[in-house]
Parts: sequence; C-alpha cells; structure tokens
Amino acid sequence: MPVPTDSVAEIDHIVGHWTDLRQEGLEQQTQAEAERHQFSEDFRTITDSVIRPAMQAAADRLAKDGGGGLIEEREEDLMHRPRIILWMSLDGDIAGTPRQDLNPYLQLDADVGRRRIDVWEGDMWVKEGASRATSPLNLGDVSTESVTARILDILRRAATHGVPT
Repeated sequence: MPVPTDSVAEIDHIVGHWTDLRQEGLEQQTQAEAERHQFSEDFRTITDSVIRPAMQAAADRLAKDGGGGLIEEREEDLMHRPRIILWMSLDGDIAGTPRQDLNPYLQLDADVGRRRIDVWEGDMWVKEGASRATSPLNLGDVSTESVTARILDILRRAATHGVPT
C-alpha cells in the first residue's frame, strides 16, 4: 500500500531543520576557532611588547644587584600552551636548570580555549616558600606596571626566606 505524500512531507522539514542546525554549529565552530587564533596572536603581541621587556628589565636589575634572572619561553604546539617564565635568583646567576622548588619565578600561560592568561608564582628561596596558581589575567589587565608589580611581590616574599631570626 503506497504511503500518502502528505504524511512524509514532514521529512523535508526535519532534514531542513537538521541542515540549519549543522550549519549553525559549523559557523559557531569557525567563529570560536577565529577567536582562539586571535587570542593567541594577541598573547604573542603582548608578550613581545610588554611581558618580555618587563621581565628582562627585572632580570637586568637583578644581575646588576648581584642576583640573576632568566627568561624561558615556549611556543604553542599540539601538546603545550604558549608560556613565558621569568626565573629569578637573589644571589648570583641561576645555577643549572631553574626549578619551581628552588627559584622564585613568574609564569604566564596562555589559555587559548578560555581566552585568559593563567598565572603561576613561586617565591621559593633557600628551601623555603611556596609555589601556587594565582588569579588568571585578561589580556587587558597586562601592563608593564602589572607585570613588574607581580615580580616585586614575588621577590619581596622570597627575600624573607632563609633570614636568621
């Protein structure tokens, strides 16, 4: 027995609706990818123009005052987020490979998916101190002053460790 054409006409509506939803999903995916790419580019730009120069100024001043500093950077790849770290020493150059349990540091990781900068700070010195995540930053929160203020806070805390009481 043939199926009346009126009863299957809704298939056109179902397929059309599904096609519209699929297209919307593809457009949203394309938009999200464009936003991730833009954030990644903006992080690179702010790293080059603000973060690295502020970190380098701190490393240079530490070296002038008898300490040390080293900037380490990592580009984005399939397994890693973009990252920049300032490792610091209050006494002489950093010996060997810097480590979170030995050296004061400021680490900034670009979280491209969430479009924010994750911040890690450590004030370990003379086997005392802590390493921890702090509140993330938005790109608009990054300035020479804000990066320098974080570095100074870390160094102030680190300078209290290992002092005889």
